[in-house]
Amino acid sequence: MSAVGATSATANGTVNPGGRSTSWYFEYGTSTSYGRKTSSKSAGSSTANVQVSGTLAGLTAGTTYHYRLVATSTDGTARGQNGTFTTRTAPVAATGAATSVTVASATLNGTVDPNGRATNWYFEYGTSTRYGSKTPAASVGSGTTARAVSAAVSSLRPGLRYHYRLVAASDAGTSRGADRTFSTAGPPTVVTRPASSLTHRSARLNGTVSPNGLATTWYFEYGTSTGYGTKTSPKSAGGGTRPVNVSVGLTRLRAGTTYHYRLVSRNASGTRRGADVTFTTMGVSLSAHAQTVVFGRAVVLSGLVPTGRSGETVTLFAQVYGTASPAAVANIVTGAGGAWQYLARPSILTSYLADWNGLTSHAVVVGVRPRVRFRRVGRARFVTRVLGTRSFRGHWVKLQRRTSAGRWSTVKRIRLNRRSAASFRVRLRRGRSTLRLVMSVNQAGPGYLAGISRTLVYRR
Repeated sequence: MSAVGATSATANGTVNPGGRSTSWYFEYGTSTSYGRKTSSKSAGSSTANVQVSGTLAGLTAGTTYHYRLVATSTDGTARGQNGTFTTRTAPVAATGAATSVTVASATLNGTVDPNGRATNWYFEYGTSTRYGSKTPAASVGSGTTARAVSAAVSSLRPGLRYHYRLVAASDAGTSRGADRTFSTAGPPTVVTRPASSLTHRSARLNGTVSPNGLATTWYFEYGTSTGYGTKTSPKSAGGGTRPVNVSVGLTRLRAGTTYHYRLVSRNASGTRRGADVTFTTMGVSLSAHAQTVVFGRAVVLSGLVPTGRSGETVTLFAQVYGTASPAAVANIVTGAGGAWQYLARPSILTSYLADWNGLTSHAVVVGVRPRVRFRRVGRARFVTRVLGTRSFRGHWVKLQRRTSAGRWSTVKRIRLNRRSAASFRVRLRRGRSTLRLVMSVNQAGPGYLAGISRTLVYRR
């Protein structure tokens, strides 16, 4: 018997054909009943001894087998003596837990029992069970007890899940430990939670941070839009692997105002921002349906009271540009759901406030544009008048024509008379012209935005 392994062995013997055409095979099994045999082969028809060998396959490691050589010719069948052998036991590999996991490295651990045979081991690892990488092979000796082994792996990618397993091999066979996983440290995981403890001037912002194994800091960004603009002081979330609840209190907020906020966290692997969440402070709210209005036209102001009840009284204050303080302009009774509405006609830049039960909303500023009238009164003759709270005598407006590229090009400047008006002619190229008048913000003066007329189409 030679080349005894864990699952196969080579049986050897001698056959003398005795001058007759002779075939041979080996019987083998776990008892003298055998039960299995190799394929039959020819030994020829010589009168000399012929050395033969056959592979006994499909064996079980660590098991005693019986075998014998059988030869057959026309003279009959001869069987050799029963022999025995014991298959070798392959090493046992057990994959352990990974330790010292960082952003780009980890230590892989396990145990190997050589089962008495000289054994080498290595780890396979990768981002799937196909692995793709392995550590250098190392010897664990030929003992008969399990020994601890470990290998450091590096150049890993942060924030990824890796699979790995221990492999041990000897002349008795190869064994592979169970697949296990670890995740490299990565950027923190953040979740923005709903705000709590809302009052008319304060709120508490909440969230969770998972440091993912690296020293991590966090803060909240907040403001009245998704531009935020303000943030809390950075604080530490530690360097663990479990979610950490974080919160911070805000004060000096505006009553009846909607705020946007999100949680931001960072570590050596990167920065992560939570989802945008909003809250509204208690108190009467105030919003304008438009940020600007043309002189003489109205803008709708509206809001809610926190009780959500009808029949509540909201006082609206307006501070007109150039005045020292706001003045009450209307008392408004809330309707269904605590909603209120007011149609305002600001004549110049005006800031509005709403008051309910002593709680004041944030200010809403409505800009006003001078009203620039523009009409045609004859061939190539036009008139304009600019309206506002003051006279625009001596101020200039510009006549502009839209180019083929869609831009506005100034073709004439017109000076207004004592009635803030002007009549003028203009020579235009042949064809269709789209015209407008513009009073710049400098010409409109303090408290006004730039004024723009409607467009006219003139054909020459």
